[in-house]
Amino acid sequence: MQAGERARGCAEGSVRSTRGRARRRGGLARARAAWILVGLAGLSGCADDGGPRLTDVVPRAARRDALVAITGHRLCGTGGDCARAAGEVQLGLDPPTVRAVVMSYSDTVAQVVIPSVAPVGDTVLVVTVNERSSNALAFEVLP
Repeated sequence: MQAGERARGCAEGSVRSTRGRARRRGGLARARAAWILVGLAGLSGCADDGGPRLTDVVPRAARRDALVAITGHRLCGTGGDCARAAGEVQLGLDPPTVRAVVMSYSDTVAQVVIPSVAPVGDTVLVVTVNERSSNALAFEVLP
């Protein structure tokens, strides 16, 4: 399964974003619906496979050439050995996707630079380590 297919199938990142928007609008019913979708995603084969899991990106929107920090766990694979892990940080699921430039990397935090060729607008960040892809985190490339 390709990185984009797995991230698209596991809606953790997009549902988390939806829940926040629903609360800001006062739509508790929408927030509950989003959590139901998370549960259904778990039933549809999105169980934890031991791959990387992303929890946050700071800032959530940045210009090209900006440094952002991605937090999560198992960013160096199941063994946590960053020296032996092979992976990448990708912006986008559908073409054109681009790879972020990794500045520093540990099992819980990756600092990356948004590439100068990244398309402006809403996208997602996905980490792939040892052929296992993470959930997708919502991100926006600013003009």
